[in-house]
Amino acid sequence: MVLVFATAIAHLLSALWLACHRREEGGNWWRNGLVNSLCGGTFCLAGMDILLTAASVSPWHAGLSILACVLIARSRGNIMLLWSAMK
Repeated sequence: MVLVFATAIAHLLSALWLACHRREEGGNWWRNGLVNSLCGGTFCLAGMDILLTAASVSPWHAGLSILACVLIARSRGNIMLLWSAMK
């Protein structure tokens, strides 16, 4: 039950960070906003699904969810910053 709760909270915190990201007016602001919105919506739906259905969660899923939450928090919700760092 602890893994389910931790995974759901990590997903919802990630969605919150992505929703609160302040978008700067740059050259590709619409693409950045679209990617942030899609990823945030996906994290929100995944977190609500896990929280409401109490689906079984593997330790790998929980660990990756928490890692994604930490990375998104460190980049202050800017997915494109993470994307450019991986290139």
